[in-house]
Amino acid sequence: MEENLINQLISVSKLYYINGLTQEEIAKKVHIHRSQISRMLKEARKLGLVKITVTSGSQDFTDLQDFLVKKFNLKEALIVPENINDLNLKTLGNFAANYLSSTISSNSIVGISWGRTLAHAFQAMPAKSEKHGIVVVPLVGGPAGRLKNDYQSNRLAYLLSEKLNAKSETLNCPAIVSSQSLQDELMSNPNNQLIFNLWQNLDYAIVGIGSNLIIDMEQWQEFYKNSSFATIFSETNAVGDILSRPFSENGEIISSSKYHIISMNLDELKKVPTVIGIACGKNKIKSILGALNAHILDVLITTDITALGIRDLCS
Repeated sequence: MEENLINQLISVSKLYYINGLTQEEIAKKVHIHRSQISRMLKEARKLGLVKITVTSGSQDFTDLQDFLVKKFNLKEALIVPENINDLNLKTLGNFAANYLSSTISSNSIVGISWGRTLAHAFQAMPAKSEKHGIVVVPLVGGPAGRLKNDYQSNRLAYLLSEKLNAKSETLNCPAIVSSQSLQDELMSNPNNQLIFNLWQNLDYAIVGIGSNLIIDMEQWQEFYKNSSFATIFSETNAVGDILSRPFSENGEIISSSKYHIISMNLDELKKVPTVIGIACGKNKIKSILGALNAHILDVLITTDITALGIRDLCS
């Protein structure tokens, strides 16, 4: 590749990742059409000119990132600095938003889960996109209780579709139902079958990670209200879940068939070309480690304190 092009990729990457300019601002500054900026950022990462990490004077985040990538065979790890006394999901969301905006390509199918962390990330994404042909689809049903609308998968699918100039689909059923017969009925519904067919052709999945240490939180309680899902953490060695599918710290996927869950299963999720996990917090260190050990994730977006906790458990 020509040296001039390499220098141009580096210059655009610095403006985006270091100076914090939007793609539209960069386009005006360097006199390149905005549609080319996203492709240039993607090419810079592909060539290794950009390693997505954040460094501080007290910690070498590059080494921490390299550890995660090599240990768990990740494509990328995005590490965000965290104030030890203030877990700021908005900051995490901003970094995740930049990554998602530059990574998700046109004519792709994107699946998502639910939760507050994903809501922050999608809300922080730029309002305008020149991408096209994208479809966003929920990978899990809705809550059993009165979970805040902003955190529900159907609502998040709509929000992300608005940001990506995309089409969104809805999954009109609860995540956990009371009986096998009801699950079968909902699974055979033609509208839901459309969603399940899209699951087989995903290009990206963007997921949060649940933990056995957050079951007392209001949003968790509302999502699983009046279900016995919490007992899976007391009856098994499960430490976390993705799409309401539990797993252990060593990466064992735990059977959840008796809970009548309507979501993509984890074996199918592993087949998605790029699975992006966004999660952080001391109460999620073991659950994130479990997801990594299960080789569910291709990309992890988390904080430095969380990443250090994961590395400590591996030592």
